[in-house]
Amino acid sequence: MLSPAKLGSLRVLVVDDQVTMRKTIVNMLKTSGFKKISEAPDGEEALIRIELGGVDFVISDWNMPRMKGVDLLARLRSRDTTKNIPFLMITAEVDEKTVIQALESDVDAYIIKPFKAKTLLDRIEQILDKREKPSPIDVHIKTGMYYLENGSVQLAVVEFKKALQIDPASPRSHFHLGLAHEQAKDYEGAVRSFKKAVELSPQYVKGFEALARVLSSAGRKEEASETLRRAVEISPMNVERQLALGAALLGVGKVEEGKRALAEAGRIKPDNPDIAERVGEIFMEAGLAEEAEDAFGTALKIDPSLRHVYNRLGIAYRQQGKIKQAIENYRKAIKISPNDENLFYNLGVAYVEGRDAESAVKALAKAVEINPGFHEANNLLERLRQAGY
Repeated sequence: MLSPAKLGSLRVLVVDDQVTMRKTIVNMLKTSGFKKISEAPDGEEALIRIELGGVDFVISDWNMPRMKGVDLLARLRSRDTTKNIPFLMITAEVDEKTVIQALESDVDAYIIKPFKAKTLLDRIEQILDKREKPSPIDVHIKTGMYYLENGSVQLAVVEFKKALQIDPASPRSHFHLGLAHEQAKDYEGAVRSFKKAVELSPQYVKGFEALARVLSSAGRKEEASETLRRAVEISPMNVERQLALGAALLGVGKVEEGKRALAEAGRIKPDNPDIAERVGEIFMEAGLAEEAEDAFGTALKIDPSLRHVYNRLGIAYRQQGKIKQAIENYRKAIKISPNDENLFYNLGVAYVEGRDAESAVKALAKAVEINPGFHEANNLLERLRQAGY
């Protein structure tokens, strides 16, 4: 049971886009004895408030505009200053994939709408109690991670093995031991530990993801792609994992399956130019210039100001022999960034490939004017001038 002093001092942020629901939660908290309560209508505003400080506990809805609760949680967990803030998720979703997505983002607990004030208070108490009185396994894992983050791999291994002595069937302990083996570049040891973790917990998404990573590092690309496929089957709404699966499948020659995974990444975040651009880069890496062209084009439709994407799109056009389109895109990029010598150099190369030497000289001369030490531009310009242009 939380003491009145604890209830009164805990600074709680309630995040929900629905004003009525937000007020309902605030009233539940006030009735239970909480006094320091703030509100945010979406994840983006919540993130700003949290970064400014003054938040000890977050209660957030899952579905919100601009930034969903699960994305807010991921952002908090990725930053040292906010990764330890307790987070209670509220959702109307009850399907397994939604729950897994929340759990793999390290949510402390979740409750399903509708709920009563007692349910809310019980969850808050459970979260705080676990934080204040961690189990012996949690203590060893936390200590081991401290050692691992500071480069003391052997000390970390000792702590993770102590956790396994308490419970040899702990998937988390095997997983963290795998992280230590991976950091030591003992990939076979890491594979054994990660495989044991997912054997004990077949829905352990992070375990499959880590297993795929070390299999790839060990050169076992086919196994890595199949393992990533399993992770995506368990939790398909993770855009990073879809991108990784797409790249892995393309890397082993499974082009159509790779395309489907990358298309799914785009569907998860359809208005995000960064995702479309990364899809384009994955296609470029795989030598699929036409597909890269489509992806870069999508990124530019979302945000036409992305100068560097015009540049990449120009390269994709050149690889397909579409010189006219490449030149058009380099010129669009130059309008956005007129002092970028690399854009003028790429424009010059495109003109050379299009057999327009005079225009190439002008573009290369501009690149050299901006950066007199631009070695490649100077060399190509000199060769053209020696040829009489």
